[in-house]
Amino acid sequence: MAAKNAPARVPAAAQARAARQAQRLQESLALLGTLDCLHDVPAGELSRLIEHGVFRAFSLGDGIFGKQKRDRFVFFVLRGELQLRLRDKDGREVLMGALGPGDCCGEGPLFGDFFRRMSAQAISDCYLLQVPLANLRDALGMMPKLATALRQIYKRRLVESTLARVPLLGQLMPIERQALASSLLPFSFSRSSLIIRQGDMASDLYLIESGQVIVEQDGQTMTTLGEGDFFGEIALLTSQPHRSSVRAMTATDVLALPSDDFHQLIQDRPSLEASLRAVIESRNRHNAAVHEDQSRALGLTQAIEHGLLRGTHLLVRTPELCPPGCRICEEACVGRHGHQRLHLNGVSVGGLDMLDACRQCSVGPECVAACPEDAFERTDDGILRITDKCTGCGDCIDACPYDAVSSVPQETTATPSGPLWSLLRQARSRLQPKHYIPLIQAQRADKCDLCHGHADQACVSECPTGALRLVPVEEIFQL
Repeated sequence: MAAKNAPARVPAAAQARAARQAQRLQESLALLGTLDCLHDVPAGELSRLIEHGVFRAFSLGDGIFGKQKRDRFVFFVLRGELQLRLRDKDGREVLMGALGPGDCCGEGPLFGDFFRRMSAQAISDCYLLQVPLANLRDALGMMPKLATALRQIYKRRLVESTLARVPLLGQLMPIERQALASSLLPFSFSRSSLIIRQGDMASDLYLIESGQVIVEQDGQTMTTLGEGDFFGEIALLTSQPHRSSVRAMTATDVLALPSDDFHQLIQDRPSLEASLRAVIESRNRHNAAVHEDQSRALGLTQAIEHGLLRGTHLLVRTPELCPPGCRICEEACVGRHGHQRLHLNGVSVGGLDMLDACRQCSVGPECVAACPEDAFERTDDGILRITDKCTGCGDCIDACPYDAVSSVPQETTATPSGPLWSLLRQARSRLQPKHYIPLIQAQRADKCDLCHGHADQACVSECPTGALRLVPVEEIFQL
């Protein structure tokens, strides 16, 4: 009897396996704890982090995550090294730095829609903890110290990546950019705020972290600048007042490099001054061309007023190629989506018709900021679309400055057909009261998403003359 009641003995192999797992857990906790930004994270939170992840081995040369696709994991480096790279605004690949044991990467999507052009590659055999973003996002509420630590890493990397995206600073070594980052001062500006006033003396070089700005000279729009661009360099190099005003076109975050640090930088790196002066010459030529060409100047002003520079592409029609009264593109839109998402005769620039449709704002879209349900998502190719989370509240419709979002009936299940269903509907109609208030059909928000999910844009494909095209903004407006 005593033998039957005795606890079952655990096989020696299972005991050894459990001991190895416990040892690996302790080793992993110790390695994660070596990251400076995680030294305040308690072991309990780190253990929970490990529970959500899986350990993965990568060989030398393996890609950890890619340049274009939306990445779905956060990676913690336990052994080995990997390189982070980023494409600057001109498409050149820049080395961000090397990561070793205790570092992490891929945290960006937890806190913002950034780092879309970043990639990581193993430069030795690596052993990583891979944690799904969705799991970590749901669990961060239970891990406040870890959430704070990851946000600090995100903010630091945000600054470093801003420097890396500026082609002027791409020639610096990662350690030089990290040193420069400590001198930068962050500033935020609301839409239409004045950042630099023409005629004022210079005090900083400004790097655009996010958002878009308008450059104006003597009241005339000269150009727009976006993330990865810089301004204020002419006045700093010449010690003269600013020649242009700079105004925020969207909510804009900038990083300011103080004058003393700027001059020290170009003193230490004479090649930077040469690059800066080349940029200045190009900008001066551009400004002179705009002043001399009034039609070009008018086109830029219209583009700003109507938000045509908020995205990367425009639907553009050549009216002279259209047969009289042709509306095939509008009809094709209705045929595919059940309602019209675009309109002809939007804004005329240089004899071309910029169709009235969603601008696909690259940064700071007002519709997204106004949505209380987080019903907008940006696709891997940068298109803004409305998801099934939309409740039809209409906040995004009121927020869009360009009237590009509309309210449409909520799609309902198709009505069943057939003789039996017909008899049932007749019986129900006889039993219903004669006087009743009909229910209001549910609504939802809708806008052009360039036929996301389809192989083509219906309006462009159905155009019989090739009059309608989807073209890059730079093809229409020389910025």
